[in-house]
Amino acid sequence: MKHLTGKYAVITGGTDGIGAATARAMRDRGAEVVIIGRSPAKAASMEKEPALNGGSLRALTADFSSMTQVRSVVRQLAEKHRHIDFLVHAVGILITKAQYTNEGLEKDFAVSYLSRYVFLEEAAALGLIGPATRMVNIAASAPEVPRYARMEFDDLGAVRARTGMKAHGQAQLANDLLTAQAADRYGITAVGYGPGAVNTSIRREVPKILQAVMKPFYARATRQPQDVAADLLALLVDEPTPLSSTTFANRNGRFAPSAYLADPHRQADLLSISEALARQAAQRG
Repeated sequence: MKHLTGKYAVITGGTDGIGAATARAMRDRGAEVVIIGRSPAKAASMEKEPALNGGSLRALTADFSSMTQVRSVVRQLAEKHRHIDFLVHAVGILITKAQYTNEGLEKDFAVSYLSRYVFLEEAAALGLIGPATRMVNIAASAPEVPRYARMEFDDLGAVRARTGMKAHGQAQLANDLLTAQAADRYGITAVGYGPGAVNTSIRREVPKILQAVMKPFYARATRQPQDVAADLLALLVDEPTPLSSTTFANRNGRFAPSAYLADPHRQADLLSISEALARQAAQRG
């Protein structure tokens, strides 16, 4: 097991579920870990936990439905550190009805995808990420994108119109498309990871009747956050991807991006939409 003494890790969605489990695992290998979440109580509780091997954990509070808050928290990180060694994007929600933020963004897409894009853009502009940075972007990564999950990003109106489960699926696909071009765009090492069904609180905002419908599937297939954290540590530290490259993985191992994700026109469409939505958020924030 490789120790992480002297390494700096940032984990979004780090106060619960996969993010929290990964934060604890990195801290206990000696890393200096910063978690970002929206719950001050959960953050304070994690900060009080004992650490092993000289590691440390501190928390920053931010609501990732607000791109203004995302930019602010990245600037806070830059005030304390010159660069990020490990970045794990685990932030995400699951909602089944249309909800919108104060910046006019569909909430699931804003939290689960756009916040990650804005974080990377701001971090790159401030020099926080670069060739020495390894990132895991948690999404629905799989060797092939199922036909039912395929959506295009060439029409801003269509992107804005997707709500509920459609918006959630759109966010997962967008994350995989962002990962596929992250090494070239940001100079980082990028890993897209599909954890499958995991026992977390992400379904807490789903209506009770739908939770009951979903329960049999998750009861059969659910993994624990600690299982996923072990996979992420292997990908980031123990058997790392070569620097400044991109790979994808799930519980069954690594795989190359599918042709659907590797399409440069589809990637460019996503960036154009992301830039437009980020500008909108900045104007309204």
